Amino acid sequence: MSDESILRDRLATCTRILAMQGLLGLFGHVSVYQPESRRILISPGGGGDKANMQAGDLAVIDPDGNLLDGTGPVPVEWPIHTSLHAARGDALAVAHLHAPYSTLFAIARHEFHPVTLQAAPFSGGLPVYPEAQLITTPDRGQRLVRLMENKRAVLLRAHGIAVIGGDIEEMLYASLVLEDDARKATQAAALGEIVSVTEEECHAFRAEMDLSYLARRAWDYFSQLERRWDRQAASAMGPLA
Repeated sequence: MSDESILRDRLATCTRILAMQGLLGLFGHVSVYQPESRRILISPGGGGDKANMQAGDLAVIDPDGNLLDGTGPVPVEWPIHTSLHAARGDALAVAHLHAPYSTLFAIARHEFHPVTLQAAPFSGGLPVYPEAQLITTPDRGQRLVRLMENKRAVLLRAHGIAVIGGDIEEMLYASLVLEDDARKATQAAALGEIVSVTEEECHAFRAEMDLSYLARRAWDYFSQLERRWDRQAASAMGPLA
């Protein structure tokens, strides 16, 4: 297979896994950037059937959001992807999700800080894009980039999240871990005071556990679950237990 064929297959698989986990549905999209050709593979907008996404269903856009290949439609928030891909070498893969639990931290006046070791990539918390608006213009995309700085994710007020990865596997892992951590923090709050993992503890965990190794383990695990999935919403959700 060509490099683009491999990327198409992996991005389609990633899309189906996120749908299986309840993080992609009517809304949301994922992308991967090819620096050599400056082509961006992206899951189409318009509420397509992400649970059955195939490699041939993906669209291709250029850094200005123009459709190069596929039938589209191009997601209206394509500037999330083009802006992050252009600005950061560690953002070769990008997810925009309306994830149920992590989006709560974009709604409540409650800062996000990791509560599990697996969420160490999000040490120091996450910034919040302050306006309740869609990221539909390059100017808003650039503002998102500046706000995000060197973080791996950003919360979009009253909206959702954006997550980056050095490849599709890292993007998927980061998205799943962020949602899992937000869920556990929300549920633990019913028991009393939440104890966050400190930045020092996060750094120590990252020194012991390589992110790419964890991402590939998660990819292998969830890919196997997805192959057995019956395509019914949330019927094969696999927690990061």
